[in-house]
Amino acid sequence: MAVRGSIDLCDGNVIEGWVYADETPLHRFTLQVMAGDAEVGTCVANRYREDLANAGISNGDVAFRFDVPPFVSVDPARVRLRLVGSDVYLLPREAAAGGATAPGRFAGLWIDRPDWIDALGAKHRRGAIDDAPAGLLFRFVRDGYVVLRGAVDAATLAMVNAAVDRAWKKPPEGLLIETFEPDGALHYVPPEAAFRYGRTKMLDLYAHDAVVRQAIANGPAMHFLAAVFGETPKAFQSLYFETGSQQAMHKDTAYVKIDGNPLALAATWLALEDIKPHTGELEYYVGSHRAPAFLFGGASKWMEAEPDAHPRFLESLHQDAAAHGHRREAFLALAGDVLVWHADLAHGGSAISGAMGEPGANARPSRRSLVTHFTGASFQPFYRRASTHAELATPSCVFVSQYGPVAD
Repeated sequence: MAVRGSIDLCDGNVIEGWVYADETPLHRFTLQVMAGDAEVGTCVANRYREDLANAGISNGDVAFRFDVPPFVSVDPARVRLRLVGSDVYLLPREAAAGGATAPGRFAGLWIDRPDWIDALGAKHRRGAIDDAPAGLLFRFVRDGYVVLRGAVDAATLAMVNAAVDRAWKKPPEGLLIETFEPDGALHYVPPEAAFRYGRTKMLDLYAHDAVVRQAIANGPAMHFLAAVFGETPKAFQSLYFETGSQQAMHKDTAYVKIDGNPLALAATWLALEDIKPHTGELEYYVGSHRAPAFLFGGASKWMEAEPDAHPRFLESLHQDAAAHGHRREAFLALAGDVLVWHADLAHGGSAISGAMGEPGANARPSRRSLVTHFTGASFQPFYRRASTHAELATPSCVFVSQYGPVAD
């Protein structure tokens, strides 16, 4: 049986095309949508398209459309459509020809496209990007991160540290911490001073304090992120650390979810004090954002698609580093320095072995820092499907929180 067909659109959100067999003109094919070896759904080629009718392809009613489910991330380069009941497959035209696929959920932002350097040149020529971020973007694409030295001044840092101290002593209503204290189980509770130096993160303090928003939306970081996203950045999750997390190497895209495009994501790490060696300093694999994607369940970058694969995911980051020569580096920042990293940069917290700081059973040397996750203003964190708390738009940054409204 001679089958004719085409995938005309495959962008990670929608797959469209047509398929037809002259020998069986009344048959309408059912297509099994495959992302690599994983099935993500089926569709039937029975939709009408006027252009097909005008071309004499059946009656024009042999088109198909498949909307990728919201919890599934599909790499256009790995899409195949199998005609159910046969061994015949349709491939995207670019993939079949061995060329680049269209941008989709895994294509991320413009900086992740194969033609990013041409796009950068075009943006620079028309004045959308000036000289300062243009040079940083080269390093960001190459390494997966950039460092902005002295991005936040000493006076602002002092006010942020004072705001943190106030939050521990007299928490504003609605402020939460994520902690494994005191029993090793995960808790979301209001700040308790006894947990400050343990395995604890303070969540979205910016929703309650303007000076914290000022530090997060510092000029150098917002200027750079606006170039990365091509629009105003949106801060949607922050984590304050009193001590190092010692978290294993990981990639944010497994856990921090952007609706519709897992790679429309970046993060900043602001040092609120000078960071000394062996205090759990941030570490990362340089260039690891360019490694092949690990797909949970064969189709998704989000861990919830296959939680049992999490250990394999973590191990794959070290395997990728060995295979591709990604060197391991640590960020020994001075107070006010900001590191900006790509959504898929493998990073974590190094081991703590320095002198003890604050006394107590959970005493560890301090490593005061503020992590903030960003997307572009036109994107939404996935939690916005269920959380409609009011956001706050400032001239340089939009702020939104999962836990409550952002107070002006």
